[in-house]
Amino acid sequence: MTGSMANISMYKLQGHDKIIIRVKGGPKKYQIKTKPQFEKLRRNNSEWRTCTKMASQIRWAYYTMHSLEDYPTSGALNALCKHIQKQDLTSEHGKRVVYLSKNKECLHGFSFSQKQVLESVLRVPIEYTLDRATGIATVLIPTLNTDIYLYNFRKLPYFRIKAQLASVCDLFVTENAEQNHDHIDYRLCWHEEGIFESEWLPTTGTIPKMDIKLTYMVDDTRVTDENGVLLEKVSLILSMGIEFGKIGYGNAIEPVKYAGTGKILKVV
Repeated sequence: MTGSMANISMYKLQGHDKIIIRVKGGPKKYQIKTKPQFEKLRRNNSEWRTCTKMASQIRWAYYTMHSLEDYPTSGALNALCKHIQKQDLTSEHGKRVVYLSKNKECLHGFSFSQKQVLESVLRVPIEYTLDRATGIATVLIPTLNTDIYLYNFRKLPYFRIKAQLASVCDLFVTENAEQNHDHIDYRLCWHEEGIFESEWLPTTGTIPKMDIKLTYMVDDTRVTDENGVLLEKVSLILSMGIEFGKIGYGNAIEPVKYAGTGKILKVV
């Protein structure tokens, strides 16, 4: 049973088998905004908005692989960003910065799936590089014998490889307005040369090696200083995933949702 009854809300959440039950209540919105006793809460809310905005930036950095997510990654990223925010020991409470550029290792290996990890599905050594100075990333997948080194856990006839290179900027509250945040326009993540998607490949037989090259616009003045060097507050994120598909309408191959996995390979 889901819905609302008296002061109780019941709903389903992706990644959970049981019904989530919450009790309604709490102070009114105008009270939180104006009453002095909620000053700490207002500061916490301001910082939490910064965390959720940063989590949204990170998700856009691999937006071509959202269909691979089989659990609420936004919640996991929000928690991760809150952990990063707590590392800022200099800013005042309410304006602490999410310094991803200083905590890149926190994001390495972040998985888009809880049921499968990339290494358990694609069982070959994946070599990858990411050069911050040139904005060039490479991913090398060796020749793949699918009968041995591909775990086709949904028994589907096709698969394809995806990769994406994008940027994420440190996020902090500006001085003039608490609700405004200084960051790079997330639409820079939509750079075509930073996205790779292979053709649909059969899940049987041998697949030739793939040599993937992705580039990021390091010459864009929005992300570089006067010397053409990538701003320190901008981090580059390289992600990769594998997606499975089946024959759909009109004999076209279409992806099967949640039938795949992926992760963030590297952050520089």
